[in-house]
Amino acid sequence: MNDVMVSIRMPEGLLLRLRRLAEQEQFMDVSEEVRSIVRKRWMQFTNPELFELKRLREDIKEEVRRKSSKRIAEEVNNELERIKEMILSQTTK
Repeated sequence: MNDVMVSIRMPEGLLLRLRRLAEQEQFMDVSEEVRSIVRKRWMQFTNPELFELKRLREDIKEEVRRKSSKRIAEEVNNELERIKEMILSQTTK
């Protein structure tokens, strides 16, 4: 693969937002982030069905992760309540 350098003009405000987003998303730099965005958009336009399937898979994965985290938090809270009740029952004896 041959690398080609491309220059992009954009408003300074957009560049600042891209820099913050690159840092949040843990990209090495803005150019890596721009390549990622271009890849996603390229797939979306060249193969929309595959793009939609991948997006659905990611949405499902995120929802499962969120539900799992919520369930774990509820279990931890329940266990803490049992410990609290045990401590309170021992201190009243």
